[in-house]
Amino acid sequence: MIAVNTQTLIFLQSLLMGAALGAVYDLFRIFRIAVPLPAGAIVAEDVIYFVFCGFMSFFLTMTVNFGQVRFFILLGELIGFLLYYLTIGALVMKGARQIIFGIRFFFRLVWKWMLRPVVLLFGWAGRKIKRILRKLGKSMKKAVQKHRKHLQIRRTILYNYFKNRVILSLQKRKKE
Repeated sequence: MIAVNTQTLIFLQSLLMGAALGAVYDLFRIFRIAVPLPAGAIVAEDVIYFVFCGFMSFFLTMTVNFGQVRFFILLGELIGFLLYYLTIGALVMKGARQIIFGIRFFFRLVWKWMLRPVVLLFGWAGRKIKRILRKLGKSMKKAVQKHRKHLQIRRTILYNYFKNRVILSLQKRKKE
C-alpha cells in the first residue's frame, strides 16, 4: 500500500508529465503549420508521438511507482495534457501561428520585391544569350560548310612530299 502523500506526489509528477507531453504535441502541431504535409505523413507523426508517449508513461511508472500501473497516474497524465492543451497550449499555438505567418509574409515580400526581379532578369538574359548562341552556331556551321567547298586536297605538303610522289606515280601506273 502506498501512502497518500506519496500518491499525491506521484499524481503531481504525472500532471507534469502530461503537460510535457502536451508541449511535445505542440511542437508537432507547429511543424504541421510551418510545413504542410500529406495525410500519410501526419498519420506517421501521430504514431511516432503516441509511441513516444507510451515510452514516457512507461518510464514514469518505472521510476516513481516501480512499474506498477495505477489509474491515477494515467488520469494525472490526461488531466495534465488537457490543462496544458486548453490553457498554455492555446496561447503557444496562437503565437506560433502569428510568428509563422509573419515569417511567410516577410519571405513573400523578399521574393516579390528582391529575388523575383533578379530571377526574371537572369531568365530573360539567358534566353537572349541562348538565341544569340543558336544563331552564332548556325552561322558558323554555314561558314564551315561554305569554306569546306573551297578547300583543295593538297597532296604535296612538305612533310609528306615524297610519300605523295610515290602514291601519285603508282596511281598513274594503274591508270595506264
